[in-house]
Amino acid sequence: MKEIFQEIRSLFQDLNIAYLNQYVDDLEKSIDKVHIAFVGEYNAGKSSLINTLIGQNVLAERDLPTTNRVVLVTNCDLVQRKKLDKFTELLCIDEPRLENIVLVDTPGLSSAVKEHEAALFKYLHKADLLVFVAPSLRPYTKEIENLLKELMEKHSTQLAYVINIFEDPTLYLEDPKKIDRLKEFVREKLSQFLSSEDVKDLKIFTFNLRLVRKGDKRYPELVKEFEEFKKFIFDEVAEKAKKLKFASIKEKLLKLLSSREIQEKKEKFKNLQQKLSTLKAKKENINKLAEQFKQEELQNIEKILNTFFQQLQEEIEEILARYSNIDFVKNPQEIQNEIKTLIKSRFLVEDYLELFSNLLDYRSALVRIKKIYPDVVLNLTIPSGRQNLIRNLERDIENLPTSVGLPGNIAKWVLVIGFLFTLIGAILVAAPGLNNNENLKQWGIVSIILGILLGSTSLIRLIMAKNSYKKLLENRIKFLKSHYLNLFKERYQIQYDEKIKNFNIDIDKEIKKIELQLNSLKEVLDRVELLKEKIVKY
Repeated sequence: MKEIFQEIRSLFQDLNIAYLNQYVDDLEKSIDKVHIAFVGEYNAGKSSLINTLIGQNVLAERDLPTTNRVVLVTNCDLVQRKKLDKFTELLCIDEPRLENIVLVDTPGLSSAVKEHEAALFKYLHKADLLVFVAPSLRPYTKEIENLLKELMEKHSTQLAYVINIFEDPTLYLEDPKKIDRLKEFVREKLSQFLSSEDVKDLKIFTFNLRLVRKGDKRYPELVKEFEEFKKFIFDEVAEKAKKLKFASIKEKLLKLLSSREIQEKKEKFKNLQQKLSTLKAKKENINKLAEQFKQEELQNIEKILNTFFQQLQEEIEEILARYSNIDFVKNPQEIQNEIKTLIKSRFLVEDYLELFSNLLDYRSALVRIKKIYPDVVLNLTIPSGRQNLIRNLERDIENLPTSVGLPGNIAKWVLVIGFLFTLIGAILVAAPGLNNNENLKQWGIVSIILGILLGSTSLIRLIMAKNSYKKLLENRIKFLKSHYLNLFKERYQIQYDEKIKNFNIDIDKEIKKIELQLNSLKEVLDRVELLKEKIVKY
């Protein structure tokens, strides 16, 4: 049992309810004797009853409240009276019948002195048997009811009841069933707090203490139950003292391990479990929302960039459609300048640039999350690096017409060179005086062939210059669209994911903290249940 007491102390320490260890200490100290406490109103006859039981006037008896502390009366080797603490006094007498029991006199329940009430309630948990002493005129009071509520909530104490008859004895001779009605009234009141079986088994003794002390035998019905009460205290209770005490200690320890404080810890454990479950669900839902909103924004980026480059290509094609191949060959620079002007006036305006900048702003998605979960902590800082990306896009769009060159410029020069090669070849073949020179004639033929090839090729290139330029622009636009689509998406995802990652780090810290609390609390509460099993089997 000593080991169990130590385990409970350690348990309460770990649960931060070490103040309950005072109860454990008191129970361990009182383990050798059964404490029978007499409680009731200050003038119910508690002190007189104890004096009568032991046949010695060891306790003061007055009509006014006199007991201001709990007085423990028991058998000791050394007869003495000493104060144990502010609320408790020990009275050692020479009485072998009190070898294994302690009779406890307590302050009156209806005393107006607060210290009296404090002394009683500080002692309650130590009592193994509580004997309620009530006058027949007031056999059940509000004070007794309040004490019973306190006992049922915090303590496990066996009960007995004494009704001290104060009225004229002749009233009970005239009405023999009056005693039975008194007992039935008390049982009915106690049924609010006790089970029907406990109410049925409750021992209620009714007698006139004054007649008992005088030895008056004229009213045997009013004194006979005192002898039964006396046997109950000194024979039944004392005989079973050790067993009763051991059972009482076990019940009290089990009561402590089911106390309000322990229940609060269990409730805290449930609340933490619920909080953890809610937090994990919240994390999962927010991450799902975050992914959904991110995909929606990425689709929006793709849609807007695709639309932009599609419109750019269509409007360039409209310009090119107005010019023929000959126009393009004559003055390609004019067409190129017109395209540049179109781009500046139509596509490099503030509205478009602002739109592109907003595409990289992840805050709108985070705000959508906060609208659903207002308490979530998300860092809504301004996205970085947007301006550099927009400037690069602006530069590449502006340089689009010139980035592909001007098809036809080179072809013109090659055409001239081809004509010169053909002319030179013709001179070498047909010039007078050179006909007999076979080598020069062969060079002339080669020059003509080369000139024709260069000329025809250049001519074809000139004829196809417009289509070639259009194709080059299309390819460049496709490249820019793909390039910036990837850049926009990548930059958006990196910064957006970083914010969600930071959120997950913060919420994971909170989850980890709760899990540690749960594990710690579960370990201690498991010890509570193991201790209960151990006490029951002890």
